[in-house]
Amino acid sequence: MTESNKLQHLPDDDQRKLLAEGNSLTYQVAQLSDINRRLRRKIFDHYTVFEISRHLSSMLDTNSLLDAILLTCLGQMGVDGAVILLTDSKSKRIANARSKGIITDSLKDVAIDYNSRFVEVLLKLEKPFTVAELLNHLNPNHSNFRLLKKLQIQLIAPMIMKNKLMGILLLTDKISGASFYENDLEFLSLLMNQLSVALENARLYEQEHQINEELQRTQKLLVESEKMAALGKLSASIAHEVNNPLGIINNYLQILSIREMPGDVYSNYIKILKEEVKRIAGIVNQLLDFYRPHQDIVVEVDLKRVIAESLTLLSHLLTKTGVDVQMDIQKNLPTISGSPEKLKQVFLNLLMNAIEALPRGGKVKISAKMKDPDIEIEVGDNGVGIVKENLSKIFEPFYTTKERDGIGLGLSVCYGIVQWHQGNISVYNNGDGGATFRISLPIKRKDEQ
Repeated sequence: MTESNKLQHLPDDDQRKLLAEGNSLTYQVAQLSDINRRLRRKIFDHYTVFEISRHLSSMLDTNSLLDAILLTCLGQMGVDGAVILLTDSKSKRIANARSKGIITDSLKDVAIDYNSRFVEVLLKLEKPFTVAELLNHLNPNHSNFRLLKKLQIQLIAPMIMKNKLMGILLLTDKISGASFYENDLEFLSLLMNQLSVALENARLYEQEHQINEELQRTQKLLVESEKMAALGKLSASIAHEVNNPLGIINNYLQILSIREMPGDVYSNYIKILKEEVKRIAGIVNQLLDFYRPHQDIVVEVDLKRVIAESLTLLSHLLTKTGVDVQMDIQKNLPTISGSPEKLKQVFLNLLMNAIEALPRGGKVKISAKMKDPDIEIEVGDNGVGIVKENLSKIFEPFYTTKERDGIGLGLSVCYGIVQWHQGNISVYNNGDGGATFRISLPIKRKDEQ
C-alpha cells in the first residue's frame, strides 16, 4: 500500500494534522535556506570589504586613495558613475569633488554648506540611503536635492568618522538598470566605515608629513641663526686677520712708490705683496664657506685641515685672551665622509665655548686619533668644568648656562651635525679641572659600507 493510500485511510483530523506539520516543516526549511543564503552573502560581503580595506589602508596619498575608492565603488556596486565630496574644515563647506563616470565640468562649482539641512540629515541617518528616501527628510525644492537630481544620483553614503562628516559618496544608477536592494545598502555601509578609516589615516599621514617638513625648515633656520651668532663673535678676529696683511701691503706699496731699489729686492717685495693678498683671499674664502648655506653633500674630509682652518679663524681671539692651544693629531689620519663646512661649525662652537670658559692664559687641547672603525676627536680645556647637574642637559636646545650671551643652540647644533655624520658626541669633566668634549666620527658612513 502506498503512502498516499495509507494517508487516505486515516481519520480526517489526523490527515489535516499531518498536512499542517508538513507545511510547517516546508516553511521552516525555506526559512533556514533563506537565512543560510543571507549568512553566506554577509560572509562574502565581509570578506570582500576586508580585502578592499586591507588594500586601501596601505595607500597614504589622499589623491590616489580617492581614485581607488571611486573605482572600487564602481566595480563593487555596478554603477555608471560615482562622486566624492570632501569636507573642508576651514571653509565649512563640502566641495573638492572627484568623480569617475560623471562629466567633471558639471562638478566644478558643486559645494554644500556644512550647516545645511542636507548635512543634518546625513549625520542623523549615519548610513547609505536612496534619493527616494531623502524625500522623507528634505523638500524636493531644496537646492541640494535639485543638485542630486541634476547629477542623476540614486544613492547617497555619508563618510563619518567620530561623529564628524568627512565627505559624501554619491552613486548613479546601476549599469544593469536594477534597483538598489537591502543587501546593497548593507554592503555599502560596511564599505564606507572602512573607507572613512582609510581616508582619515591618509589625512593624518599627510598632516604629519607637512609638520615634519615644517620642523625641518625651522631646524635649518635655527642652525643658520646659530651660525650667524658665531659669525658675530668672529667678526673682531676676522677684522684683525684681514687688517694685518692689509697693513703690510700698505707699507710695502708706500716703500715701492717712494724709493728705487734693485730688481731682486723689488721682486721680493712683489712676492710678499702677492702672498699677503693670497692670505686675505684665503681668510675671506673660509668665512664665505662658513657662512654660505650648504647642501647635505657628502665629500672626503681632512679633519686635520678642518681643525686648522677653525683655529685660523680664531687666531686673533686666542691671542687676545692669551689661550694656548695644544695640538695632538695622529699622523696619516685617514679622511672621513662628511661635510667640512658643518664640521668646521662644530669645532668653532666647541673652541669658542672653551675660550669663554677659560681665564686668561688658559689651555685648550685638541687631539684626534684612529679608534677603529671611527676617528675620535677631543676638545678639552683646563677651566672650571661643567656643573654635574648640567652634564645631561648640555646638548638640549635652548639650554644655556650663559646669563647674557647665547640662546642655547650652539651645542644642540653640534649634536645634530655629529648625528648627521652618523657619529656621537659626549662631554665629561676632567679629573684635574676643566671639561672635554669627545666626538666619534665613522670613517665610512653606513650607507657606504
